[in-house]
Amino acid sequence: MKDLLLALLFVLLLIPGTVLAAQPTGTKATGVKVTGDKTITAEGYGASKQEALLQAKRAAVEEGIGVVLSSQTEVENFMLKKDKVITQSFGSVRSYTVIKEELKGDTWYVKISAIVSLDSITADLMALKILLISMDKPRTMVLIQEEGGQNAESTVIDYLQGKGFELIDPAQAAALMAKDDPFIKKAIAGDPVAAAKLGAENGAEYVVVGTVTKSVLANEVIEGTGMKSGQASLTLRVVNCSNGRIVATKSATGASVHIADDIAKSQAVTKAATNLMNKKLFEAIVTSFQDTVNNGATYDIVISGVKSYGLQKIAAKVLEDTEGVVSVTKRSFGGGKLELSVLFKGSAESFCDRVDSKAVDETKLVVTNVAGNRVALNLQ
Repeated sequence: MKDLLLALLFVLLLIPGTVLAAQPTGTKATGVKVTGDKTITAEGYGASKQEALLQAKRAAVEEGIGVVLSSQTEVENFMLKKDKVITQSFGSVRSYTVIKEELKGDTWYVKISAIVSLDSITADLMALKILLISMDKPRTMVLIQEEGGQNAESTVIDYLQGKGFELIDPAQAAALMAKDDPFIKKAIAGDPVAAAKLGAENGAEYVVVGTVTKSVLANEVIEGTGMKSGQASLTLRVVNCSNGRIVATKSATGASVHIADDIAKSQAVTKAATNLMNKKLFEAIVTSFQDTVNNGATYDIVISGVKSYGLQKIAAKVLEDTEGVVSVTKRSFGGGKLELSVLFKGSAESFCDRVDSKAVDETKLVVTNVAGNRVALNLQ
């Protein structure tokens, strides 16, 4: 009997672990961990087939993974201004099949069967491809200053190409690096405004800029062997060219031993760049892209022709009530211009389609210019 009771107790102790092991992992608002893949059927609508497909992917992620609700409080002049509840979905579409697509009047309808997951997709080339297509295949320029070589730049370029990224021709980047231009040097040093402008002027949506330092240091372990210890330090910054916002800034180091100083330093640089991409920077880029696809992109909006304080409040409210707009933040108002940051689930073109000709009091919004994530509107 004693042996039977011990056996029963042993089984009971195993049950909680078994149940927990069956639960998915990752974090939801309830605190329950979720991960793994789920197959979801989802629908999307949009002004274009591409927008409808993107909405269907978002719906699949939100249904399959769930949402995380976080409270955001804004305080102005030490007084509570407002509370917001922001819905953010995390996860990615690993693969999908279009079940149905049709044009209903002026609106496209798309129905898909998708496999979604909360797991990291940095090693999943198919999921990465879907993510990049959802981002309209953004082009990336790599500009890394390295005295006496291009090891870091070559390593980063090879890494991104291997992941399916579209890159600006390295020869075009090399031509820029060869110029003795203070503005280019400022951009490479990490100034986000200069980096964004330089990237945009050369057809890039994102730019990777950074600098390398390398040296040969004494090492007691290899003393007297004739070998040299190469050391390298690399700092890279990824900047969104459409708005000058920093996506990520990461650093890494590398070391290598060789009989020749130059080779030891070059190998150290390659190691530093590989470590940086594998462990830090690429994950940050993918996370940023996923957040944009799932939760919306930030657009810088300038509305001109705003003649009064009351009218600017009405204009901001019109944008807040626009379908797909998550939030509207006022940046400045004066001289007839209202500057806003708008978080919108969709492309700049979709945003323009929805706000163009919208009524604002006795006037209407008219789109006058679109450049990347910057949209100019006029009240007429």
